[in-house]
Amino acid sequence: MPKLTVKINCIMVLALVLVLTGCSHTQNISQKPSSPTGQPIANDKYSREIMELNQVISKNSKSAEAKKAHLRLAHLYSDHKNHLRNYQKSLKHLKFYVILEESPVDGETLDWMASLKEIDRLSKEIATQHRQIKKMENQLQQSKKAKLALSRTNHKLTREEINLREKNRKLQESNQNLRKTIEMLKNLDQRLEEKRKNFNN
Repeated sequence: MPKLTVKINCIMVLALVLVLTGCSHTQNISQKPSSPTGQPIANDKYSREIMELNQVISKNSKSAEAKKAHLRLAHLYSDHKNHLRNYQKSLKHLKFYVILEESPVDGETLDWMASLKEIDRLSKEIATQHRQIKKMENQLQQSKKAKLALSRTNHKLTREEINLREKNRKLQESNQNLRKTIEMLKNLDQRLEEKRKNFNN
């Protein structure tokens, strides 16, 4: 029965993602604030607490304190107010917490983990598509140079350029949709976090 509940929760999360992806609203990926030098502004409050919690874990990685530290780190790394948040690290610490937790993990935690896994998967997919776009752009540049140098094969190179532009456009559209999906998952994760806080209070 618990396995069925987990599957249902995961399906609900993915269904919500698909519904939200179909919306026509355009959302921008949040930008990290930066200093005049262009470097991200470090949040000392989060940095200090993260450092202290990592020290707790390094002293005894299997203690009850370490388990609490992993859960707290998962919260800190996914906190929307943390300008240096890292969803991969949040997922890593949440996994450690689940391993160390002796009692069954509640549904909200499992939903949270499912969201983080989906964000991690989509982030990797975006990185792969970025590489593909860069490769396509390089091919496009080479095609333009060849077009100028080889006027006899102009017709063929023009077709290649059109095809490359179309492929690049589709990849960029797909990349934009993935970014929207990640932003929606972040918002979902934030709502889950607020629910957890309200429940604990």
